[in-house]
Amino acid sequence: MAEVGVTVRGCRLLGTLGSVLLAGGSWSAGALPLGVPDGVWAQRSPAHTVLGAAASYAGLVLLVTAWWRLGGLLRQREAVGRGQLRAVLWSWVLPLVPGPLLFSNDAYSYVAQGALAGRGWDVYRQGPAVLGGPLAENVPQMWQDAPAPYGPLAVAVSRAVVAVTGEHHTVAAVLGMRLVALCGLGLIVWGVRRLVADRGSATGSEGGRGEEAGALWAAVLNPLTLVHLVGGAHNEALMLGLTVAGLVAFRRGHWALGTVVLTWAALVKVPAAVALVCAAAWSLGGRPDRRSGWLRAAAIALTGLAALVLGVGVCGRGWGWLSTLRGPAQVYTVLSPSTDVGRILGLLSETFGVGTAAGAIAAARSVGLLLGVGAVAFCAWRAPRTGPEYATGMALLGLVVTAPVVQPWYVLWGAVPLAAVAWRLLESTGARLATLGLVALVLPSGSAPTWSYALAAVTGASAATAALAAWGPPGLLVPPRLRLQERGLVRAVARTRR
Repeated sequence: MAEVGVTVRGCRLLGTLGSVLLAGGSWSAGALPLGVPDGVWAQRSPAHTVLGAAASYAGLVLLVTAWWRLGGLLRQREAVGRGQLRAVLWSWVLPLVPGPLLFSNDAYSYVAQGALAGRGWDVYRQGPAVLGGPLAENVPQMWQDAPAPYGPLAVAVSRAVVAVTGEHHTVAAVLGMRLVALCGLGLIVWGVRRLVADRGSATGSEGGRGEEAGALWAAVLNPLTLVHLVGGAHNEALMLGLTVAGLVAFRRGHWALGTVVLTWAALVKVPAAVALVCAAAWSLGGRPDRRSGWLRAAAIALTGLAALVLGVGVCGRGWGWLSTLRGPAQVYTVLSPSTDVGRILGLLSETFGVGTAAGAIAAARSVGLLLGVGAVAFCAWRAPRTGPEYATGMALLGLVVTAPVVQPWYVLWGAVPLAAVAWRLLESTGARLATLGLVALVLPSGSAPTWSYALAAVTGASAATAALAAWGPPGLLVPPRLRLQERGLVRAVARTRR
């Protein structure tokens, strides 16, 4: 039974309004660049920033609500055609494309690293500060002298973008990075659809458009994907696009092509190598004898090594990226359990005089990394039974949970491949609430809030919630079962009074 008053068209329109408000608010409350002409992503007055924050959070509430209710329709097996889903995707994504960065200013670092590479400097030895000018000015202070923590393919893409836009056009360069992210998003859509179909064929199940719609709802229409991969233009979009493309190749028996594509995904961001480990383990699990298994393993290893050497050679950045992988670990985030435990232990250690806070944090992070490696090994061992997509998703989620640094969008590393085969896990109430919490954790400006900004955000979110409660269709905010129960209770009370 479909939810009362909630339709796919209504969800699309509500989400579109939310996306428009979020994008509009970004022009004054987003991660705006410094040193650009007035009228073009220029810094605004405090009053405009407050209004933008209110609009952004009102839009975020509408967008998340639309996504939540659309998931409810899919759970109830409401028929959603590909055309309808395509319209939802375009309607929610396009408003975010021309605006400033949202929820992060990492793309400014990407552009600065591309400019460094374009000048022939070593991005794995020098930080953006040596550039000077607007490009370096827009990089957060903590990363000014930090070498690039990304793979050579990510740096090569940034270099190509800056080569087209020029070093003195910050806005154009950031929009170029967003176009790269959109290409990655397109690869995700393509790959998820084929993984759903191929897995359905392999298991003999119908799969159907309901499963495809659910997978795209969890992987692509997910607010984390929209606000961080599109709004924030993160290079995770390219990494995940190549990851699902490589998994498609493995699922279809093209292990050599899959190995190459997954190796290139790891050249964007190293965690994608987990997908290659799980896909290879799944491919080897079906070998009829031990000898053929060892031959396939050797072939995959040699192919991966050749793809790695070729990729590094073509990108021209050398092997310095291997020494900078620990760079992001200097950031402390509240989402890393290992770091949080280390800080608590460090406080106790210094209180009782048995150690230092730095030592306790380092020890806790080391334990966390070991647990993460163990999770990857366990998921890879289970891959022949669970499939490469499920194994990759769970392994990456395990790696994220145990990592020394966790950002909200890191959850997409595991959620995207997992959505292709187990989207109902991501549709559970707990998973959706976790998504909501992660979306709200970072500000659109990507920086620390002021009291006026926080008040504006609360006001905007409250206004949107009140509007939905007052004018939204029945069942938009409250599940129809609860409304029907309320009506039944009212009728029972009326009969009793009679």
